[in-house]
Amino acid sequence: MWLVDSSKIIEWMRCGRSPVRILQPFVIAGQLSTCGIVRVEVLRGVVKPAIRDEMAALFAAIPEVPLSSDLWNRAADLAWTLDRKGNILPVTDLLIASCALHAGAIVVSVDPHFGSIPGLRVRRDLPEWA
Repeated sequence: MWLVDSSKIIEWMRCGRSPVRILQPFVIAGQLSTCGIVRVEVLRGVVKPAIRDEMAALFAAIPEVPLSSDLWNRAADLAWTLDRKGNILPVTDLLIASCALHAGAIVVSVDPHFGSIPGLRVRRDLPEWA
């Protein structure tokens, strides 16, 4: 299972690569999950309405890990633990990581913050789809 962070999706878009084409095989195979924060971070930055509609449809096709009270508590505990070690991370990253841990997903991201979260598996890119 994979959870692609907004930083990776935005990187693809800036390089002229279509996140829909890249992610479609993973969606079809049921190997992708997301969370609402990633959706909001991506959609807020899309300028062209047609691309925003395309991206919104993509997110609608990806199962979303709901932000339950348990996940908010997990993120709060993670923040507390990391803060005590002097590693202050954005709340959004803590929530995305908590969703990925809950789903058993590997986070695909170019954001270095995810590398400091204990137990979280992180990659810079998806594997090539055969």
